[in-house]
Amino acid sequence: MVQEFSDSISEEAWISRWLKERAKLKASFSEQEKERLYKGMVLTRAVDNGLKQLFLSGEITYGSRSFQGKGFRSLGQEAIYGAPLRLRTGSGFIDNGVYTGDFAAPLIRDLGIFLFMSDDDVVAALNAQAGKSGPPCDGRDFHVGDFSRGLLIAAAPLAIATSTLLGLALAFKRRQEPRVAVSFIGDGGTSLGEWHEAINFAAVHSLPMIFCVQNNQMALSTPRSIQSRARSFADKALGYGIRALTIDGNDVLEVASAFAFAANLARSLNGPVLLELETMRMCGHAHHDDMLYLGAEPTPSFSIGKAKPDGYVDQKLFEKWRALDPITRYETKLIEEGLLTPKKAQDIKNRASERVREGILQVKARPWPRLIGEDNDLVFKKPIIFATRKQQVSRTLFAKDGVTYLQAICEGVRQSFLTHKNCLMIGEDVAPPYGNAFMMFKPIMNEFTDRFVNTPIGENAIVGACVGLALSSMLPIGEIQFNDFVACAMDQVVNNAAKTFFRLNLSVPLVLRLPYGGLRRAGPFHSQDTSPWFFRTAGLKIMAPSTPLDAMLMLQRAVNDPDPVLFYEHIALYRDARIKQRYQDASEHNIDGASLVHKGDRLSIISYGAYVHVARQVAESLDEEHGLGVDVLDLRYLIPIDFASVYESVKKTGRVLLVTEDSKTGSILESVASNIGEELFSFLDAPVTVLGSRDIPVPYAPSLEQDYLLSERGIKDAALKLIAF
Repeated sequence: MVQEFSDSISEEAWISRWLKERAKLKASFSEQEKERLYKGMVLTRAVDNGLKQLFLSGEITYGSRSFQGKGFRSLGQEAIYGAPLRLRTGSGFIDNGVYTGDFAAPLIRDLGIFLFMSDDDVVAALNAQAGKSGPPCDGRDFHVGDFSRGLLIAAAPLAIATSTLLGLALAFKRRQEPRVAVSFIGDGGTSLGEWHEAINFAAVHSLPMIFCVQNNQMALSTPRSIQSRARSFADKALGYGIRALTIDGNDVLEVASAFAFAANLARSLNGPVLLELETMRMCGHAHHDDMLYLGAEPTPSFSIGKAKPDGYVDQKLFEKWRALDPITRYETKLIEEGLLTPKKAQDIKNRASERVREGILQVKARPWPRLIGEDNDLVFKKPIIFATRKQQVSRTLFAKDGVTYLQAICEGVRQSFLTHKNCLMIGEDVAPPYGNAFMMFKPIMNEFTDRFVNTPIGENAIVGACVGLALSSMLPIGEIQFNDFVACAMDQVVNNAAKTFFRLNLSVPLVLRLPYGGLRRAGPFHSQDTSPWFFRTAGLKIMAPSTPLDAMLMLQRAVNDPDPVLFYEHIALYRDARIKQRYQDASEHNIDGASLVHKGDRLSIISYGAYVHVARQVAESLDEEHGLGVDVLDLRYLIPIDFASVYESVKKTGRVLLVTEDSKTGSILESVASNIGEELFSFLDAPVTVLGSRDIPVPYAPSLEQDYLLSERGIKDAALKLIAF
């Protein structure tokens, strides 16, 4: 099989094989399977009708007002119900409560996929739009999914789940499990860079995946000609070096056959397959768009009505596809084959409608959900809670015969690999022969060759894959080569990793390593501190160690954490010989909360990262030159912040100077300053002061970077001013 579908196979041979397999597959479908497909398609339309009814009727109420809810329709695309027919899904693939079958990531037109793989859970499908208590999201989102049945939930940023599937498929391949991950997207979604990153990643790593493109003829109001100049979306597969088919997306047996064929190929680890389904949405983008698309609100029905001239849909195109109604076509075929009668067909429709009516009553009777508990409990599997303790100056000394910050991070990874057989590193240039851009992992390359996974350049794919790996019981450590590039992965970090626990109550144990910082004359794209971008994103934890032992031990803590952790490593500290520390001191090195690195009673200086060392130098200078004792507090954790230690120091000194390498405006320390002002006003003897670098991009030239960065002299002058206040 592997040889048969190698890269050298001709297009003619590929199509010939598909046609032969298609004939065999269609002949193999049993009467029970054919009947299930018909009932499922009818149920899909009945649910679609029910969702439309709920939107129009306003019978769901919150307080004294109706709640229409958000909803998307799948009218005319019910043949997608056939896609999972021969996939490995259902209760037969649940072992001791763990799902072991194939995974799918349906989108908003794929109600049929959800129904098939959830054993036709009508109530959950209706409740998604209603937002009541219970599955699928307990009112926290209006999309459908059920991870326990192999269904990733959809999201408004369309390619989120596609990128997540990369990690699932990578885990399947690494564990040699005969499982497939299936991505669904519409014609509009193929324009997303995120989708391109995902399919390229899957192709490069020969992942067991199917990429389904449903060519709906238009994305909201944008026709396919504006999405792509290619003759067909399947033609794009050539650019990724994978195989593709274009099929009739309104023929349910064609759909079932194509997915079975593609799944068998992907399962044999020949790499992903792209399936283009030619179809058309026969409704608006969402409920509210029906009137604009069709020219009038449609009446919910098992038949597809005509569009009015006032609608924005292409009338001729609409009529062409209306004649290809997948339910009507399949019903006619089954009647011709003697497997269905008009009366039985009507009975099936009546039962489907009744089932939906019963489901609506159940949904209406459900209570509205409430946000119960602390915020951290809603967004984290296990919030970090720092131990209550009296602050003592860190006893861990620097030593010339110690290890560097870079070496300590490498050792932290090594220890994590030794402890967890399911831990791996994924990123650009992390694998042999390079060992990352700083050659950090060279010393452990030979010991753990198979734990380092190189990726194409594509930060969204890296982070999405980490989420999928985490959901697959792996412990991924993702690397963004320079933290500045995380801007390219903002969607995956903020909308996927950070929100998954809140939306689905699923733990996402991943670490994203982010080398950051200036002091190196590296210019505006290799020197930023991006941690403030994520400081207000609920669902993320942020660590920023400033010493080798902090880095080594906190990295291991991050790997063991059940929630997503952004791990910021200051590049200027990587090989700084002045802060070397000994491994043998690690056993007594405390990494719980903030660290007091210098003690005094006249002023509190609070910082993190490389500027902790600048602050300590200032404190030592004030002590030696002026006899002024200063507390220097290294936050170490940015989410959550150890406010107990902050308060203890500020209450003692009555004066506080917050020092950040980042620009002051919008910085994390501005937020800390605000908190201190609110909570400790009565303890303060001087204004809370924040110092930061200038509010411009980090410049490149040594002279310009010097002018940009906050200076040691500036910190010292501000400290003396506050003490004298």
